Amino acid sequence: MKNYTATASAAFLLIIGGLAITLLLTWPMQILWNICLVPAIDPINEITFWQALGINVLFSIVFGKTGLTSKKSTK
Repeated sequence: MKNYTATASAAFLLIIGGLAITLLLTWPMQILWNICLVPAIDPINEITFWQALGINVLFSIVFGKTGLTSKKSTK
């Protein structure tokens, strides 16, 4: 029973941590787009939170995941 409780709490913390990282990466992009870029260019519309999240995912696919993965050492 102890092992199950430890696993469940670790999974819960992982989910909460993932949500926190998602929020911390998405809101700045949304704010930068809506406050800085939209007023500079007239025909561009403001984006929503979910569109900002999609842009983050797209950029991570196109440019690769950097900074969050461990580097493998070559011998």
